[in-house]
Amino acid sequence: MKFINRSQGSFLFIFSCLLLMIFQGCDKYETRQKFNTVMPVLVKLKDLRAMTFTLEQSKGLSATGKIYLYKNHLFINEPQKGIHIYNNENPSSPKSVGFLSIPGNFDLAIQNDLLYVDNVTDLVTFDISDIAKPKQIDRQKDVFAVRYFMDGVQKDVLSDEYMVPIAYKDSLVDFTYKDTYIPSYRIVYDSYAESGNSVGQAGSMARFALNNNYLFAIFREKIKAFDLRNGRSPAFKTDVALGFGIETLFPYRDNLFVGANDGMHILNVKNPQAPEKLATYTHIRACDPVVVNDKYAFVTLRSGTNCNTSQNVLEVVDIQDLRKPMLVSKFQMKNPHGLALSGNSLYVCEGDFGFKSFRINDVMDVDNNQMEYLQNLKSFDVIAGPKSLIVIGKESVCQFDYSDPAKLKQLSCISVIPYK
Repeated sequence: MKFINRSQGSFLFIFSCLLLMIFQGCDKYETRQKFNTVMPVLVKLKDLRAMTFTLEQSKGLSATGKIYLYKNHLFINEPQKGIHIYNNENPSSPKSVGFLSIPGNFDLAIQNDLLYVDNVTDLVTFDISDIAKPKQIDRQKDVFAVRYFMDGVQKDVLSDEYMVPIAYKDSLVDFTYKDTYIPSYRIVYDSYAESGNSVGQAGSMARFALNNNYLFAIFREKIKAFDLRNGRSPAFKTDVALGFGIETLFPYRDNLFVGANDGMHILNVKNPQAPEKLATYTHIRACDPVVVNDKYAFVTLRSGTNCNTSQNVLEVVDIQDLRKPMLVSKFQMKNPHGLALSGNSLYVCEGDFGFKSFRINDVMDVDNNQMEYLQNLKSFDVIAGPKSLIVIGKESVCQFDYSDPAKLKQLSCISVIPYK
């Protein structure tokens, strides 16, 4: 964020107002200030909820967010804008089906031909049994809104007149603050579950996860649980507070592994209406996703984020006793992001530094069992799918034949072309 005038008092006020991730107005204040900043594009909540979300012809990827694989289709979120859908029956030649425009969308999950997405403050459900004609069938209002204060009064449900962000843009702003409240907004950042349902597969950076006919979603310091037994109308049931800084969800069997700034939480969700916290493995403050198998959790920690750490490492944690996770080994990395497991192979995204693969037969010697290092493949998340290894980065979404784990064979790439 670059400011023209950096008066300390005004800067601190403006910064706190615009960047705190809560729906809470700032105190009354009076000053005048011009500055360059990223400002939200606002609409009234009632107008957002009146929008018709239809499948449009895709103009191509201009940015990449979450990835999701469901049956023979690949879903790529474009942050704040919506979801690109590709027919991926042949990973060597993915075909665009279209773009589902959903302003303010960051996350998704799919089960039984039902697509669940966040739409700023709401959870929206689409029937995608006809993939060419997604149909909105449900909206759960305010499930991603937080309590806030306006004029000293606590609000639990947002007014239809409330202004919410659906995008962000660079702006030169001239503000005069006088008896004015400036709200600031949440910015949000899926995973495979074994069950009898038809469930999709997501990357390790997911904040939505499906398990035992429930959708779990991270919102601020809580994990919210939605009953999907009537999948066409999700019902919020409970939430679990884990503290500030939870980031990612990875479901495995009857458990959720939660990546957080300061560690990894383990929740048992066999009874999804009453999740049980089993343990917390604590590490240095860092941004981290996690993937697991029967014995070990693999956690990446990286620098260059708001998590304020200088370490870039891969940690291996023994989880054979879920109530007593223990660090068994740690390896230096470049700038690790998302990761994926496939049998005895571990795939690690190194951000701008490329993409690596390792044999993990010996978890004490992972760094000496590197199989391949693709230095030019910028990457931040990966899915080990049934037909291909899908690697997403800020410049492309590429798919590889990984039948030989030690020698990836590129099948296709979808390039990211930023809009001018």
